[in-house]
Amino acid sequence: MSIASKRFLAYILDMFMIFIILFLLKSLMPVNKYEIELSNLNESYLEQKIDVNEYINNLKIITLNIDKENIEINIAGTLLIIVSFVIVPIINNNQTLGQKLLKIKINKNKPLRIDDLVGRAVIVNGLGYMIFMFIILYLTSDNIYFILINILGFFQLLMIIINSFMVIYSKEKRGIADYFTNTRIEEI
Repeated sequence: MSIASKRFLAYILDMFMIFIILFLLKSLMPVNKYEIELSNLNESYLEQKIDVNEYINNLKIITLNIDKENIEINIAGTLLIIVSFVIVPIINNNQTLGQKLLKIKINKNKPLRIDDLVGRAVIVNGLGYMIFMFIILYLTSDNIYFILINILGFFQLLMIIINSFMVIYSKEKRGIADYFTNTRIEEI
């Protein structure tokens, strides 16, 4: 298996573990009334009971309210990203759990520091997205929040795609996070 394949699989395993934990936590929480509103809004739009303008206007309000209601889950997700991609590698020989299973690790010419791991997590693991979401969640209106969170989500997805293509197609098999933090993923 190539290093790029191992990296991809390790990332999927690490993110899957995070999503399973978040799913279990979410299942213990009461149903978010705004998620029901979102479902009803989608149904109304699909049945053509409302036009696209009314749909978008309601979606802005509901999106903001869902994120406010799910603040505990969002905090848990942020903490899980920090634990999985920053703390675990510090105590686990520069390896996430997925990387340990696939016998790869983060390496640097000098000792790996916390800021290297935080930088990697901000760029490709969604930590930057989550932190920015917390900052704007209570400071902006529903219109601005909706625009910013969608732009940020687009850039986060774009960052993951670019990082993946760089790892697959570059000679050094390094992604954006690797170049930014001067690290590389190597087989053990």
